[in-house]
Amino acid sequence: MKIFNYPTHDVRRSGPLKMKFFLKYTFPVASCVLRSLFLTFLFSPVLQAALSDKAIAVTSDLRATKAATEVLGQGGNAIDAAVAAAWVLNVVQPQSSGLGGSGYLLFYDIGTRRILFFDGSVQTPAEVFAEMFFDEKGELRPYRSDRNTGGLPVGTPGLLKLLEEVHARYGTQKFSFAKLFDPAIQEAGGAAAVSASLAQAIQEHKERLALFDAGRGLFLKNNQPVSAESKISQPDLAKTFRLIQSKGIRIFYEGEIAKAIVQTVQKNSFRPGFLNYRDLEDYSVARRDPIHITYEGYDVFSVSPPAAGGIMLFRALNILSQFGLAGFGKTAETYHILEETQKHAFTGGLAIADPDVFEVPLEELLSEKWAQELRESIKFDKVLRLKDSQKNTPETGRKQMLSSVLVADTHGNIAALTMTLGDAFGSAVMVPGYGFFLNNQLTDFNATPDLVKKGEAVNIPSPGQRPRAPVVSTLVFEKGKPFLVMDAYGDEDPAAVLMNLFVQKIDFGRTCADSIAASRVLDREGILWMEPGIYAQETMRVKLELLGHKIEKKEKIGTAQMICFEDSSGKIAGESDPRQTL
Repeated sequence: MKIFNYPTHDVRRSGPLKMKFFLKYTFPVASCVLRSLFLTFLFSPVLQAALSDKAIAVTSDLRATKAATEVLGQGGNAIDAAVAAAWVLNVVQPQSSGLGGSGYLLFYDIGTRRILFFDGSVQTPAEVFAEMFFDEKGELRPYRSDRNTGGLPVGTPGLLKLLEEVHARYGTQKFSFAKLFDPAIQEAGGAAAVSASLAQAIQEHKERLALFDAGRGLFLKNNQPVSAESKISQPDLAKTFRLIQSKGIRIFYEGEIAKAIVQTVQKNSFRPGFLNYRDLEDYSVARRDPIHITYEGYDVFSVSPPAAGGIMLFRALNILSQFGLAGFGKTAETYHILEETQKHAFTGGLAIADPDVFEVPLEELLSEKWAQELRESIKFDKVLRLKDSQKNTPETGRKQMLSSVLVADTHGNIAALTMTLGDAFGSAVMVPGYGFFLNNQLTDFNATPDLVKKGEAVNIPSPGQRPRAPVVSTLVFEKGKPFLVMDAYGDEDPAAVLMNLFVQKIDFGRTCADSIAASRVLDREGILWMEPGIYAQETMRVKLELLGHKIEKKEKIGTAQMICFEDSSGKIAGESDPRQTL
């Protein structure tokens, strides 16, 4: 195992990206002089960020942020706060996170100066097979409300075990794992308001939710979706949290709750699945090597396979590294480069899979030779066209949803937790009597008929495997000190969203707030999507069209959040995306 030690490693170098893969990273970070713990949190009704000189929590819902900051204020650390926030998000964002899904944690441990990545993604049941989503005629089932719904796409949930194991090792003694359920129990047992984002998800997935009694009874009233600001109580979920509090996580993986999960999957009225008791008993959290690159003298760390977002982001940064975007400014040339970069950088996703099962060609995906060839092929006077075989075409009806928690504590620990159920509400199956949705992440495996039948692709389902996921949580260090923490969630490409943020913050030197508010661009199958702030600049838009870009206006592109460490003032700034539908 190789350790990076900054006195012998010049982080100020510039030039091409250098790519390394390490299990642990060591930083000789100067210890902060901490006086008595005194946190002043400023909450905004719009942004889910808490601001402080010493500690901060940023989540995708104000109620989860409040839970995290209260834990911090009572002496908890980043792990304690992230766990508390995660369970509150299960209550208020059941469409994108919860007990029935996956968790991915990127963690900077100040005690050892190491960055660690814990993979709590779902695993396939032992009885799955490559053609599990094909019908009796050997044809692939339609995705929306067929392949993505019911018991069949459910993988073994990993979030609960991930958080329990990480808390046991890195949490504080001030908060037991059981106690960290208290804020969520209070939310679930009361009358929590339905956010606009939850109401929108219910509206979009009402047909799927209506298939099953538990979800229909909670989110559809008189067969109509509940509206934003409606109050709903979730006593079944509160009961589940109390059971885990009193009896530990074994009740979920081996006991009463496990029995309910297996029966719900195997006896599903819509489409039975494979998950069994042994699958739950055998589930394990994987500790993986985070990936690392340098960009303009900054050290950048992100999640590794089976998470795909980090590699996609790094491929883009590798291409951008020699263009000197700061010199172009906010011009047509800049957005031309960004679109061309996205178009080519994100074509490698199909090679990413569970590294415990498939050999993922990391060196090839992030090679400097590949990036140099791409840089040379990008022309300033025309648009390059991809062959159909090079495109990553999103499947019709597929919109993965993520939830995110970012926390930095007074000690210097940083936690970046990303959670998902797959699609909104996962499989749309809520475990009766227990109040949580089950994931549909087995649909994240490759289902292209020709490739599956010939066995010529990676990420094809097999027993005990973890599916590819778009997760992209990222940490940035400057001269060994934390500089930036970023994550993207929602239903647009997280890597593309973070690429926009990264360029605004690193290349253009904007503030945390300005970086996240800045208008974004995204390549979607050769079409350049623009947010209104850029689209309104007619001269620039016309110039891009003359180059050959097909342009569409989009009101918003993705949602993200970030923490910025201001070295000059010693303060920490946090921002949650103003684009989010609250």
